[in-house]
Amino acid sequence: MEDKHQINLIYENDRITDGFDIFFWVFNDASSFVATHWHTAIEMMYIIDGEVDVMMNNQTIILGPDDVFLIDSKVAHSTKSLNGNHAILLQLPYPFLKKYIPDIDKYNFGFDCHTKHPILQTKLTKLKEVIHQMHIVYEVNPKGGLLRFNSLLFEMLYLLYHSFARPVETAQIKRDIKKIQRLEPILQYSNDHYNEPISLSQIAGIACLQEEYFCHFFKKNMGVTYLQYLNEIRLSHIYHDLTFTDYSLKQLLEMHGFTNYKLFRKMFYEQFHMTPGEYRASKT
Repeated sequence: MEDKHQINLIYENDRITDGFDIFFWVFNDASSFVATHWHTAIEMMYIIDGEVDVMMNNQTIILGPDDVFLIDSKVAHSTKSLNGNHAILLQLPYPFLKKYIPDIDKYNFGFDCHTKHPILQTKLTKLKEVIHQMHIVYEVNPKGGLLRFNSLLFEMLYLLYHSFARPVETAQIKRDIKKIQRLEPILQYSNDHYNEPISLSQIAGIACLQEEYFCHFFKKNMGVTYLQYLNEIRLSHIYHDLTFTDYSLKQLLEMHGFTNYKLFRKMFYEQFHMTPGEYRASKT
């Protein structure tokens, strides 16, 4: 099988699509698992077809056709789509948001995508219509298309700010800044060295924390233990390569640093409800 481009995991730098101020991507995803990660951009997904599971804040949200979902800046999350999906992904970079919403750090953004509340449903319908129109402009690229796309983008910003923003306390803002400053080197080191042995004492040293406090800090802010997080990264790479390469499972385990086969097999089955061999056979 042909090797595809690797997914950028863990701590994502804010991305933009060429010619735009935001990242806008329409994709057909055959199958994917993206390990726990976060980014400073606000992210939105609109599902055209298929299903995506989002794991965030210790819960799983199942997204289906016509669902729109928002993941706030600096919120740890993972995603899974075993049978694939056709979707639109938008990321609104933090510098762009800060430029046009100067007090953005004073707010959290989000909504219940499955709400039954009629007023919120109306607001979500407006948001989805903006995404639909952006999709049309993106695909058709008419004369003046960038102007139209940007007008829709600012309409989206207005909807987010006016309808889906909740104020946060100043003390919480300061705690969030401190948390991010401490997490960044941990996540970056893990991303760079995930396929090597990383002990708790080693990563706690990177964070300049005592080991016991590090374990508590990481679990509180990322929703999983550090070992679970590290193995999720390894698992996501192996899952990707089982789909898009011909490497044997033994080779993939060695390449991506997963030394405990029994634990790998257990994690794989818990995530995907089949063995690695069954999964690979289903994709051929």
